[in-house]
Amino acid sequence: DTKICDDDIEVHPFEDMETVPAMEVDKAGEDVQNVVREMRDFRRAFLETVAPGKQNDVRRFWLRKTRKPVLAVLLVRHPEKGMVMYRGTNMEVSMPTGSLCAERNVIGTALAANPGLRREDLRMVAVLAVALPP
Repeated sequence: DTKICDDDIEVHPFEDMETVPAMEVDKAGEDVQNVVREMRDFRRAFLETVAPGKQNDVRRFWLRKTRKPVLAVLLVRHPEKGMVMYRGTNMEVSMPTGSLCAERNVIGTALAANPGLRREDLRMVAVLAVALPP
């Protein structure tokens, strides 16, 4: 139970991975467009939350170590609900437990919402670094 075995590891040759050059969002597939739209909405909501004069703990606590927010959006294929998106952020609080990256946080959020989540249900993740307003 505490060891890693070959069944825990997936190897994907580079040739089998989908790689495409940068393109305009409206020329991408529907899933990509939806994830980008969700990330834009998330960025807008996040920046409104941390705007000067707003009361929150983002600067004072959640990002007090680096003050460098990172946002993540995860697209999951849910067996009953279809495609579902989750949001996550990094947390860098200078505690003994360490930091939590946005990608890991968003996967944990999806797993908490759906404990039956399988690795193959994870379809796409978008990650965006955001500057905190002065």
